[in-house]
Formats: sequence, C-alpha cells, structure tokens
Amino acid sequence: MITVNKREIPYKIGMTVEDAIRAAGESFDSMTLVVVDGVLIPCGRPHKDPLDDGSYIKLLPILSGG
Repeated sequence: MITVNKREIPYKIGMTVEDAIRAAGESFDSMTLVVVDGVLIPCGRPHKDPLDDGSYIKLLPILSGG
C-alpha cells in the first residue's frame, strides 16, 4: 500500500510519485510541496521517481498572502 495524505491506495510495481498522487484523487501544481517518506522533492522536478511499497506521500500546498 502507498499512503497519500493519509489515504491508502494499492501499490503497483513501477508506480511513480505522480501515479500515486493521481490514483489517490489528489492533484498538485507548482505551488504544492511534495514530501515522500520524509524527503522534500524539489519544486519543478518531475515526479517520475519510482516508489517502494509502503511509501508515504504528503502534499503541502504553499499559501501566500500579505
């Protein structure tokens, strides 16, 4: 299983970060921080890294204001 923002989805061999986020019904853009197993993926980097079974993904929207 992969966890995306506390939602579990089935793991598939070759699944990428982007695949898991979409399978969980979530979306992300350039204003979303993506953390995989406690490691921040740099903004602008493609989310094509393969996942291991049991990975945990957290999406954190960047909020701006003033």
